[in-house]
Amino acid sequence: MLAGLRFTLLISFVALVGCGATSYRTVSQPNLSGNWYVSAGANTHGVYASPVYSFIGALQVSGSSVTGTVRATDLADTVPCISPAADLTATGNFDTASNLSLTVPVAGGTATIVATIGNPNGINNGTWQIVGGSCAMPKTPVVIAEIAPITGTYAGAYDVIDLTTLQHVPGSAMTLTANLVQSATPNADGQFPITGTLTATGSCSGTFLLAGEVVSGGQLLATNPATGVPTVALLGGVEPAATYLVVDFGPVAGCGSQTYSGTLIRQ
Repeated sequence: MLAGLRFTLLISFVALVGCGATSYRTVSQPNLSGNWYVSAGANTHGVYASPVYSFIGALQVSGSSVTGTVRATDLADTVPCISPAADLTATGNFDTASNLSLTVPVAGGTATIVATIGNPNGINNGTWQIVGGSCAMPKTPVVIAEIAPITGTYAGAYDVIDLTTLQHVPGSAMTLTANLVQSATPNADGQFPITGTLTATGSCSGTFLLAGEVVSGGQLLATNPATGVPTVALLGGVEPAATYLVVDFGPVAGCGSQTYSGTLIRQ
């Protein structure tokens, strides 16, 4: 059931990225190796970029050299120009003026991404262009952010969401506490594994172990988002500074396979 909410959750993440513009990591030399999100978003008429909407994945920065593994995503699950499960190799450089440039071979073409990184965990503006192949796109404005690790304790109020009407169900309130640990290193797909426990009290009660969950870009998702349904309990968006998570909880045994919706705040 959670898989059917992917479109809604991606839209929610667009809002999270915008809200992250006021969050800053105050260090003199920020660690740029980590989990990244680049999105073309929507134009002034609310039309989302196509055929590629975003690149998400892990970047490693050593001196001025940048390497990484990313995946291309879109908002249309029908006939994407490239599989959302395809691992793409990113290479580039980060210069002393904080200019990031990346090239990513994609579907027979090459994406070129450029941006100035003034604040890694906030909104940084740039452009991308994809030349050649089935995902070709003209030069397009993008935003780029490094998503801070979500290791820590988060808690929030939740209630059941009806997957048909997307309305919250009265009388279904509970409190959810998540103790999360994000791996310091990505897996081979450029995703960061998440472990931990979820403790629910209220209309749903119990403690649940996370298994097979990853964070990639600003999304919490199943290990393979291209096929199957998550077997664990969280799916949704992470704002760049990771101070809160807008994520859905469920389905899980013991709570009627309901889907609960809410926001987890870092404690």
